[in-house]
Amino acid sequence: MKYNSWMYRHILSLLLFTGTALSSNAQHLAISNNLIFDAMGALSAGVEIPYHKNTSFDIYGSVRPWKRGDDSVHKHWTVQAQYRFWPCQLMNGFFWGPYAHGGQFNIGNKSLFFGVLNGLKPNRYEGWFVGGGIGGGYEYALEKHWNIGAEIGIGYTYIDYKKYDCEVCGALRDEGTYHYFGFSRLGLSIIYVF
Repeated sequence: MKYNSWMYRHILSLLLFTGTALSSNAQHLAISNNLIFDAMGALSAGVEIPYHKNTSFDIYGSVRPWKRGDDSVHKHWTVQAQYRFWPCQLMNGFFWGPYAHGGQFNIGNKSLFFGVLNGLKPNRYEGWFVGGGIGGGYEYALEKHWNIGAEIGIGYTYIDYKKYDCEVCGALRDEGTYHYFGFSRLGLSIIYVF
């Protein structure tokens, strides 16, 4: 899977913005781990930074750089960012807000959530995606520094792909774009608040 250099530049810019915000609001910084990505065999981590009295900025990423097995492929990296509004209390209770996401994938002999790229099982798809939507969720404070959170989002994702004959090998069969409308953000996270 070849990664585009412009994506690296955009991710680096986003991380620099996050680092700048960290210096001013470290007393309420939260780090998180999305257990759903963990269940898929990926590494995931996130950071949430208060922006104002009842708003915060959340960014997390996931990467899976290894193959699933000899008969299938499941490699990806993704970054998601969300601007969150907290009606009652920051980092506790209900939140909602717009989000954006993007990344790259190389997947074959595997089914994806919500029916994205139907027919994936007998083929391999490689490409990139970008999109966004609106999401909401709830965080519950377990202890002074520990929260658990759940979230879901609905939106649009533009997918640019190449389709190959079989799961791990084969000639290029097709290439094109796919426009997905539906659920595109899902999380069940354990969160540590500083």
